[in-house]
Amino acid sequence: MADIYFTGTGDEAADRKIRRDLAAGKLQRVAQGVYIDPGTETVEGVILRNWTKIAAHLVPDGVVTDRSGIEARPFRDTPDHVPILFMSAPRSRAKIKLPGLEIGIRQGAGPVAEDIPFLGTHLASEARRLLDNMTPSRARTGPARTLGPDVVEKRLDSLCTTHGVSHLNVIRDNARAIAPLIGREKEFDALDAMISMLMQTREGKALTSQGQARVDGSPIDPGCIGRVVKLVEFLQTRAPLIIPNPDISPERGRAGAFMEAYFSNFIEGTEFAIGEAVEIVFEGRIPENRPADGHDVLGTYLQLVELGQRSAIATDADTFIDEVQERHRNLMTQRPGIQPGVLKTKPNQAGNTAFVHPDLVRGTLREGVNVLRSITDPFSRALVVHFLLVDVHPFNDGNGRISRIMMTKELLAAGLSRIIIPTVFRSDYFDALRALSRRDDPSIFVRSLEFCQKVTAACSASTIDQAIDGWARSYGFCEDSRNARLSMPNPALEVVMRNGIAAPSDYWTSIGASRPPDILA
Repeated sequence: MADIYFTGTGDEAADRKIRRDLAAGKLQRVAQGVYIDPGTETVEGVILRNWTKIAAHLVPDGVVTDRSGIEARPFRDTPDHVPILFMSAPRSRAKIKLPGLEIGIRQGAGPVAEDIPFLGTHLASEARRLLDNMTPSRARTGPARTLGPDVVEKRLDSLCTTHGVSHLNVIRDNARAIAPLIGREKEFDALDAMISMLMQTREGKALTSQGQARVDGSPIDPGCIGRVVKLVEFLQTRAPLIIPNPDISPERGRAGAFMEAYFSNFIEGTEFAIGEAVEIVFEGRIPENRPADGHDVLGTYLQLVELGQRSAIATDADTFIDEVQERHRNLMTQRPGIQPGVLKTKPNQAGNTAFVHPDLVRGTLREGVNVLRSITDPFSRALVVHFLLVDVHPFNDGNGRISRIMMTKELLAAGLSRIIIPTVFRSDYFDALRALSRRDDPSIFVRSLEFCQKVTAACSASTIDQAIDGWARSYGFCEDSRNARLSMPNPALEVVMRNGIAAPSDYWTSIGASRPPDILA
């Protein structure tokens, strides 16, 4: 990596060496007392990587604040693509321009009590950066110096979620102490009123939907709602997918509900051979050694054959939440340890994905239902219902199954085909969810479920045996997705049952399994 050097630090020997290297062409001077040896790195890259050291050298009496205090870095989305760092210092207003970085200095207080030593310079304390950003920006051109009261309100709400309501009192006390030192008495009055409003000790109208939700007693997770909105926006760019529900007879409805219940549990780790699942659902043979698992499959099936015809947009938010809780209570009744029907009280996560904080579950679901009510296309609405419940993860367990049940209810209420996620598609399905929840990319999720719906409709059958055969011809039961891909059912394939798994013979050959004698077709 390239190195950066400074003169005027008090080390005269080092200063002489820097001057000699500059004269020899080994170094490049980029500002008063600032030199770099870029090597293979660009000058702009060296400067941006070392912005804290440069700020400490060029503005030793300054503090990083305003929007840079909130973001803790230079603002990069400028019209000329040159990042700008905003600082306050007891000197005249000035701009320091370097290759790839501009330092905008406003006349104001330097570091005060509570400001944070930050890699050589100082970063404004939480209270100070909020006070400074309560000031409207006067910028006529270029980026706004401050983020404004609406961003402050959102940040206060987030701090309330992560640190508790009492933390807002700590911020207020610190802000009250430093406001006279930095000339922000008026801003403190506004901040004080905002904090009181969010703590529901003073009436007022919030500036943001996030803040208003907390004032109303139902704070939301803006990240989750933002992902839901991205999904809606992507769906609006696509032509509506209309695949009519083929399960129009009671027999087909029962077969479809059974296959969905089987696969919905299998991909969540409740694994049975398909023959065992048939015995559980249609013969009442709950395994003695796995009674809770057996009731999970049966409970999912019973819900899927009694969904009702009411869409989520036909109810208010609280009725929707009540229904989800009641369905979860019925589904997980044999698992009292996970508190069936009770919204979570402790945070949960899967791998690196942290779901919505318990304090924000109810408010986020309410806001999500408000988004749902704006969607007219039932297929889109079904996908949004599913993702909302997955991303919130409102219960200790069973969230995936409940989310898919609610998706199916939405589809069937509109006369559309259900969407089944078979075993072979498990990894693809979870990857699609992660693409949206972690990378804000809804495209994979939407296309994956569109394809699964096409296969599901093609596998519709009037008997359980025929449904099993159809899914076997789609490679649906295959657990090794490296050697099988979900496809439309192919009637020309020879299906073989091995260890309770029905799959095409070429699948067994590909994984090196010997062919058993039980040939289904």
